[in-house]
Amino acid sequence: DSDSVPLVRVPPQYPMRASERGIEGWVVLRFTITAAGTVKNPVVISAEPARIFDRAAIRAIKKWKYRPRVVDGVAVERVEEVKLSFDLDDA
Repeated sequence: DSDSVPLVRVPPQYPMRASERGIEGWVVLRFTITAAGTVKNPVVISAEPARIFDRAAIRAIKKWKYRPRVVDGVAVERVEEVKLSFDLDDA
C-alpha cells in the first residue's frame, strides 16, 4: 500500500491587488485526490486574511497531480488538506 505522492505542484498566482497592497497570507484547502491522481472538489477550510487568496489557491490546486494512494493493488480516492502560503518574497 502507498500514500498519495504529489507529482505536479503548480504554485498559485499572487493576486495583483494583494501584491499592490503588500498583503500576505495563507489558505488551507481540503480536496479529493481521485483514483486517476487529479484533484476534485477543492474547498477553503480557513484563510488569513479571509477571501483574499481563495480563488488563486483553488485555481492552483486544481492543476496539481498526484500518484494516487494504492490499497490492495487498487488506486483509491482520498481526502487531503494542504496549506498554501502567499508571501511577497516568493511572488
